[in-house]
Amino acid sequence: MSGARQFNFNPSARSWTAPVAPNTDAVLTFHQSLPNYQPTNLVSLDEVARELGVKSVVVKDETSRLGLPSFKILGASWGTFRALLRELRLPETATFEEVKKQLEGTPVKLHAATDGNHGRAVARMGSLLAIPAEIHVPRQMSSQTIELIKSEGARVISSNGSYEDAIAAAHARADADEHGILVQDTAFEGYEEIPGWIVEGYATMLREIDEQLGDEHVDLVICPVGVGSLALSVLTHFKRENRRTAMLAVEPDTAACLWTSVARGEWTAIETTPTIMAGLDCGQVSTTAWPLLRDGVDACLTVSDYEAHMALVGLKTAGVHAGPCGGSPLAALRRGLDET
Repeated sequence: MSGARQFNFNPSARSWTAPVAPNTDAVLTFHQSLPNYQPTNLVSLDEVARELGVKSVVVKDETSRLGLPSFKILGASWGTFRALLRELRLPETATFEEVKKQLEGTPVKLHAATDGNHGRAVARMGSLLAIPAEIHVPRQMSSQTIELIKSEGARVISSNGSYEDAIAAAHARADADEHGILVQDTAFEGYEEIPGWIVEGYATMLREIDEQLGDEHVDLVICPVGVGSLALSVLTHFKRENRRTAMLAVEPDTAACLWTSVARGEWTAIETTPTIMAGLDCGQVSTTAWPLLRDGVDACLTVSDYEAHMALVGLKTAGVHAGPCGGSPLAALRRGLDET
């Protein structure tokens, strides 16, 4: 198991409680107003549970969300919408259709960098709102993924470097454009508000999970980490007051920016190497996510490409046709139970 790391445990996280979460009613109402909205399935992995000797294992199937194969549209849509309300100086009560009408004839343009799904989601928002989108991608982006982003009507610009280089390029282009808006799902110094809205956007998925589970208690939630925005949303949702759910964060062996930062006790940028978990190939944790993930995540673990690939077999048996990133939590669960 070349490159495999041991668990990073944080015993103090057991008593950690998330800050008071914002009211997400407006987020849910917004998503429900979008074309093709419906809750995604919560699938029971009965064979996996029997294999691992646990009561139950469930997975949120995000392979079809608002017409795209990823949860990313939840954050990108809400982040874009809120950014446009600010740009157009519209009240928070404005509707999607009102925003679209106000955009007619304006030079507003969306910018983003992506490992794949976030950029396609931002491009989809540009298409829905009839405004241009420019998406920057890292050097190793597959041609198939680039074509999917282009199919949304976006202009795609390939970087000569990493995902972080693509972010820098998108940021520079948005800054140079008087009416450009950077819709990025990672925060850095001077850029925190829109990433915060993107984190809020993922709350719709988590509220659906609560409704689907009813009164059933969740002992452990496992979440993949790229830049950490989804992980932050999951953490602050499941570790609220009077809700004792442990959280395990999982990353690729070759892109373990959270694991490394936790091990060193400080935010650390790393060099990554390509992984089939392309959406997790990130070398820096979002600066706003880091302090909360550091204090609230109970354990960090990394998995190999092989482990992620093999996890997909169990998911497909249950009818969940996820990609390698979606397989990483199951891979982490299997590794964890093997080692404990």
